[in-house]
Amino acid sequence: MNETQRFASTTDDDLLWRQLKTIPAFRAILRAVEARFYFGVDLPEPTLDVGCGDGHFSRMVFDRKLSAGIDPWWNPLKKSQKSDMYELATQAMGDELPFADGHFASAFSNSVLEHIPDIQPVLNETNRALQMNGRFLITVPSHNFTNYLGGAALFQRLGLPGAAAWYQRAFNKISRHAHTDSAEVWAERLAEAGFGIERWQYYFSKSALRALEKGHVQGLPSAIIHALTGHWIVAPWASSLRRTEKWLRPFYDEPFDPEGAYLLIVARKLANDSIPSHLPPARPFQIEELEAAVVGQRQPDPVPETSLPIVPESVRETAVFPQLEPIVSDTPPDRTGPNWLNILLGILSLLAAMLGQSALLSDPPNIASGRQWFLYSGISLFLLLWRSKMATRRKGRKWQLPNLPTIPRRRWFYLLGLLLALFAQRVVGTPGSEQPTFALLLWFGAAAVSFYAWQDGNRENSKLFISRRTMVTAVALFIVALVMRLVNLSTHPFILNGIEASLGLNTVQIIEGQLQNPFGTGWLTNPTLLLYLMAIPVRILGPTVLAIRILSPFVGAATVAATYLIGKRLFGNLVGLLAAILLLGSHFHLHYSRMGMSNIWDGLLVLLAVGAVAIAWQRPSSAPHQRTLWLWAGVLVGLNAYAFTSSRVLPFILAIWFGLTLLFEWPAVRKQGRHLLAGASLALVVALPMLIFYNNNLVIFTERANALGILAGQTNWLADEAGRTGLTQTAVFWQQFWQSALAFNGIPDNSPAYRPLVPLLSFGPAVLMLLGFFLSAFRLRQSRYRLLLLWPLLTVIVAGALLLDSPQSHRLVMATPALALLAAVALVTLGNLILAALRSPNQTQLSAEAAVPALSQWRVSVTQWRTPLAKAGLVLLALVFLFSLNDLAFYYGRFSINHQFADSNTEVAHELATTLNSLDGEWTAYLYGPPILYIDFPTLPFLLTDFQAGVNLFNVESPDAQLAPAATVNQIFIFLPQREAELAAVQAQFPSGERRQVDGYYASPLFIIYELRQ
Repeated sequence: MNETQRFASTTDDDLLWRQLKTIPAFRAILRAVEARFYFGVDLPEPTLDVGCGDGHFSRMVFDRKLSAGIDPWWNPLKKSQKSDMYELATQAMGDELPFADGHFASAFSNSVLEHIPDIQPVLNETNRALQMNGRFLITVPSHNFTNYLGGAALFQRLGLPGAAAWYQRAFNKISRHAHTDSAEVWAERLAEAGFGIERWQYYFSKSALRALEKGHVQGLPSAIIHALTGHWIVAPWASSLRRTEKWLRPFYDEPFDPEGAYLLIVARKLANDSIPSHLPPARPFQIEELEAAVVGQRQPDPVPETSLPIVPESVRETAVFPQLEPIVSDTPPDRTGPNWLNILLGILSLLAAMLGQSALLSDPPNIASGRQWFLYSGISLFLLLWRSKMATRRKGRKWQLPNLPTIPRRRWFYLLGLLLALFAQRVVGTPGSEQPTFALLLWFGAAAVSFYAWQDGNRENSKLFISRRTMVTAVALFIVALVMRLVNLSTHPFILNGIEASLGLNTVQIIEGQLQNPFGTGWLTNPTLLLYLMAIPVRILGPTVLAIRILSPFVGAATVAATYLIGKRLFGNLVGLLAAILLLGSHFHLHYSRMGMSNIWDGLLVLLAVGAVAIAWQRPSSAPHQRTLWLWAGVLVGLNAYAFTSSRVLPFILAIWFGLTLLFEWPAVRKQGRHLLAGASLALVVALPMLIFYNNNLVIFTERANALGILAGQTNWLADEAGRTGLTQTAVFWQQFWQSALAFNGIPDNSPAYRPLVPLLSFGPAVLMLLGFFLSAFRLRQSRYRLLLLWPLLTVIVAGALLLDSPQSHRLVMATPALALLAAVALVTLGNLILAALRSPNQTQLSAEAAVPALSQWRVSVTQWRTPLAKAGLVLLALVFLFSLNDLAFYYGRFSINHQFADSNTEVAHELATTLNSLDGEWTAYLYGPPILYIDFPTLPFLLTDFQAGVNLFNVESPDAQLAPAATVNQIFIFLPQREAELAAVQAQFPSGERRQVDGYYASPLFIIYELRQ
């Protein structure tokens, strides 16, 4: 037993002296007060120390060896291991404990949990490792911590509330506090994890906290001494510390403050999952009973062998030896021979450049081939410079390509993944010999192999730390959103528009084996992979309005649930919930969630991709499953290549985000670099079949941009409009930009797929969205806000301002989750500002920003609804419910009777298909529609079940045209109003028929039919 470990069991010093002789005074007084609680609470073996650090606290308190201690930081953990205070001191994250279920009889976490941003998974995991009824003791700062700071109070008295708020934030930052919450908040967290509170109390008075505050300044010499010698106190004798002890002793002996700056909670495990939250009345200890327990402490019982934690052998090994990064020497190793790889790279670079130049000089010039060879030359030259260390580097940073023998074997499987992805496109690349099923299997295999190749090799039992409450909320939102999107799906919107019908024809072609490339494009260059999914209900239900629309409500509802989950993780529970409710009722998102179009996928895929990137970026690079999270982010980014709008916009979002991240967060880029590379590599494999198709068919990729783009080389609209108006092209573009950007706030929609005659956002959400946009701009240095800002901004530019006839809502629908999140962020921020403004002048002030975490993390609670925080949260919920209900009422009310959805021709085609499908028996139909409407209008071939063009369905081109021979005895003649005059001739030729007209929304009559039944 070494000296420090023997301290607690051999010294005659009381708890305050123990601490004063070993650590700085400001820590000593707090730790001494906390240590006393451990003599009044029974913590039976085996015991787990959650966040053991250097083990100092345990050595000062316990006179027995503890079963286990965990901590994520290696340097302090090494001291714990050397102290011999723990049977096992292992490096682990609190949300991934390497112990068997229900192993420990007790656990404690002393002033640790307040430093962990995402605390719920840690509580959940501690619950898992505890036995039923196991006790868990925690100490944390309370919500009074910043209220009591003397520096902030001084600034308040001087009339400087801004400086007071800054001081509070700075002190929390110095203390590395992620949470300073009340007992009510901790009760909810513990209940979510399955803990019930046995007793609790506040402690550490305002005066004691201010002594601790002053001690931070006095502790600077100790910090310097510790850095030089490894010891906090170089003269640990009573004579040298007497004045300090005299100063702090009154705070050690004072009765516990019922509104103290710190919080003690003794909890017990009551269930394996969440339970209803309940906070019993405070039951504080008395100083006398704790002192009696300290004086009467007994020797520890022998620790049985069975109390040792059950951990894998691999974990025991990693607990002893830290994982060290390989050291790259500044001096390159001596080489005994020429560097053949560098020579080869130089030759390849020169040869590729020569081949590229030759391609450009050929007759005719092969520009595409020349570009490719120049690219290969540049890559080879870059690798040569890298290896030769001629490229510019940051000082002290040496970049090296890994030596081949040091590359993990699994990494080589990535080459197999690339090859499988290449073959996936190859087997469907030749028209007439496509094998779509085999191609999809190869694609899935490529993704799986690449995923395996880029894993970091650490065996981790993955667990999804989503609480039952969170999952129930997400499922409830999904179900409600789904119901809202399924109501009257076949009849509202009232007709099938041309876009839906055209994509529907593609699904029919897929079913009939005519469109067999899942990695190609269909109508108007829409990627076909999503159409393969849309073809499933069409195959089951037949070519109907319901069949082509039925998948969209599920995608839209999934977007609502994902908005809640991602918003909760990035911005807090209340922000995620408010955003999901806004999106649930948004008439804009609701409409496209009911359309048989693939555009609704854009919002979901971009949300998942951007959300995964943002969440992965927020986590430490060494966090458990960090590589796995980045790989899933890569998968989701790659999947966006198979959607239409997002495949064009998302690359710009990520590229600009990464550029700004290099500027603002370079140290984080270095830490996350390997994960970024892994995610990007997997994204490449997932997107590769589509990228190869576009590379082989560049005209297809650029066709819509060339047909709709406003720039030179496209339609040249920008230059033409500048010439027509006399404005500069810059001024014209700004007009075009605002025309697109204000689609959400006021500019009418031009898309035939919607045109609701109102802004795409109703008044309240539109105002909040704008405020959220400004807030995100102000917080541009934070990665999550950068992404939230760039998402709608680049959608407006790339899918709006740079295209003709802007705004078109179907191009902008991918931004709807971002719009909801922006509005929710603004609403919660405003709520916090109002809460701060409503505080009594006599109360200690908290800054508005310091209050943000409390309101953003607020959750509905049956037991805690009378607090100002709960009332504010309920008001915000009620407000977004009203916004959502208002949008729902508009969509199912006013929009159904007053809109410009589709057009007259589309309505004619839909009603004509409905009329013809309702006929009994066999018929031949003649359409007197040209030049206005033809039988190949997509709605007709998609919806008609018993009519086929050229067989029993014919155009009548002109009054003089001869009718095609009828295939049946029953005949029907359809006349548009513009050609109604020709009906008389048909009646004269077939006098026994029956005339009737069909009225519609856009015209009465829409068309006239003349039936000849035999």
